[in-house]
Amino acid sequence: MRIGFLTHVDSSGTAEDAYRDTVELAVAAEALGFHTFWVAQHHGSARNGFLPSPLVLLAALAQHTSSIQLGTAVIAAPLEQPRRLAEDAAVVDALSGGRLQLGLGTGNDAEAAERFGHDHADRWVEAVEVLDELCAALDGEGLVPQAPGLRRRLWWATGSASGAHLAAARGMGLITGRLPHIPGSTVLRDLRRYWTRAVDEPRVGGSRILPPDAAPKQLAAEWATDPTLGWSTELIVQAGPTRPALADRVAAMRMFARDLEPALTVALAARHGELARV
Repeated sequence: MRIGFLTHVDSSGTAEDAYRDTVELAVAAEALGFHTFWVAQHHGSARNGFLPSPLVLLAALAQHTSSIQLGTAVIAAPLEQPRRLAEDAAVVDALSGGRLQLGLGTGNDAEAAERFGHDHADRWVEAVEVLDELCAALDGEGLVPQAPGLRRRLWWATGSASGAHLAAARGMGLITGRLPHIPGSTVLRDLRRYWTRAVDEPRVGGSRILPPDAAPKQLAAEWATDPTLGWSTELIVQAGPTRPALADRVAAMRMFARDLEPALTVALAARHGELARV
């Protein structure tokens, strides 16, 4: 199982502080052996994060790292111009040596949609339109620069059965932070359908918050039996609570890589094999 780290690019200081901290986090994640480093997009909402333009920041991170995959988790597709998005993504992919993991979603910020002149109620239809145009651009021959392989490094963040079906039908990875024990949750059913219907190799990023005071053994035991993570090919962790200091985030990453990941990977690999045969 691959391991990734997600940051909302937030800070108790300024946006500049958040960007500098994110560079250091990415460097630390690579040194600790994380496979992927993800940044979240937030439009005009500094209370949640300072990053409206994730691809710009990933271009900077590409110059400070050499091997870790760099991802967006996620870009709000309805608010993007698909051709321009394809061009920006292709530039980042070229700068990083083919390390971009491009995560997209419908977006859940109604205020941001209004500021961009969109009706939030139309986000699903608009997102699918943008996605299909983006895929056509990445598959076509007129994109400059070319981004070979990026089409197979697309991800869709979803909390619905229709989203899981979309990801499966278009050969995309699926990102989910849903918990299976929440009343009414359909995440396990949706993941099973995704696995059985995926037109490309299934890729599932299960996202979980890593508490700063977590007892490693207890958390490892809890996550090892988490049925959602049993279907996942990648565990994406993010440090909590909101706005922890840089040193605390690095300490959380170090604790995960040193104390949790080795045992957890073995346990989840065994469980993943069992579920994949269902």
